[in-house]
Amino acid sequence: MGFINARWIEGVSLTPVATSDQKQADRPLHSESLTLKDSVLIKTLAEAMNKSKKFSDDLDWGPEFEMKLVYGDGYSEDYYIALGDQLGHEGMFTTAENSSQGYTIPVKNSDQLRKLIYGTIDTENIEQADPVETSFEVTGPVTLSHNELSPVTGRAGFLNLQLLEGTYSEDWTTPSPLAGRNWSGRFRLVVTDEHGKTLSSYPLNDQFAQTFNDFFQIQFEDYNGDGDPDFTIGQYGTSNGYFYKLFTLRRNNVIEELPIKPENQLFISSPERYSIKLDKVDEHSFKRSYYDNAAGKQVEDTFQWVGSAFQRLDK
Repeated sequence: MGFINARWIEGVSLTPVATSDQKQADRPLHSESLTLKDSVLIKTLAEAMNKSKKFSDDLDWGPEFEMKLVYGDGYSEDYYIALGDQLGHEGMFTTAENSSQGYTIPVKNSDQLRKLIYGTIDTENIEQADPVETSFEVTGPVTLSHNELSPVTGRAGFLNLQLLEGTYSEDWTTPSPLAGRNWSGRFRLVVTDEHGKTLSSYPLNDQFAQTFNDFFQIQFEDYNGDGDPDFTIGQYGTSNGYFYKLFTLRRNNVIEELPIKPENQLFISSPERYSIKLDKVDEHSFKRSYYDNAAGKQVEDTFQWVGSAFQRLDK
């Protein structure tokens, strides 16, 4: 099971599970499905799942809820979870795709979830686990990616990605691709000459919500054969990959987005994160690869430059 990042979860749905010896209608609490968007519950649930431990013995349990985590991009993950309404006991959950592998939730985290799901309490007064993040306001600019352009364009200058305003936080306690440094807020791409003078800039937040948790280098390549360098900028999508937008740098130093049809972005499974070099097929096309949850396998398709946009080719 991968790391659960509360920042990316938009809602949680809980659907009671009817067992063979207990009809769903007989359940005293929450006999109907619940859809929850409370930020305290989402954060508490994510922390509980991230602190869980694999259960090594054979499972002999009855899940209480089918649980669905819904992310901001529409992607969802399915689980089964059991807590009970009695304090002082460990909870348990499994993923829907591997219901034979259980994970136990520590008593403290299980009790927090019981109070939020089963009890009517003031969420401001719920005992929270020790904070793991410290946040600071950023009034920038802070450069997260600094890229020399002379090897790419033959002209002196730099392409930088900068945080203009937002927050900076750190979380080193949870092992995950998203742990560590974290910058979020309003970002831009900016082209400067060798003396630091701004030649052009491009606001990134019109494209998608922006969060970066590391410094990185932008990867350049010409994907449509027009002679201008193109590059990708990505954001976390799901545990299976990142979403990427494709941009180009014109000879007059103007940055433009290159349209991609039909989705206008690329979901790619790759060990790289915020900028990747796409796999060129020829001078006017590239292919991408991603893990398809519905198909349960890695999928590959090709995009070709047609007119003024990259079009996904029919298989």
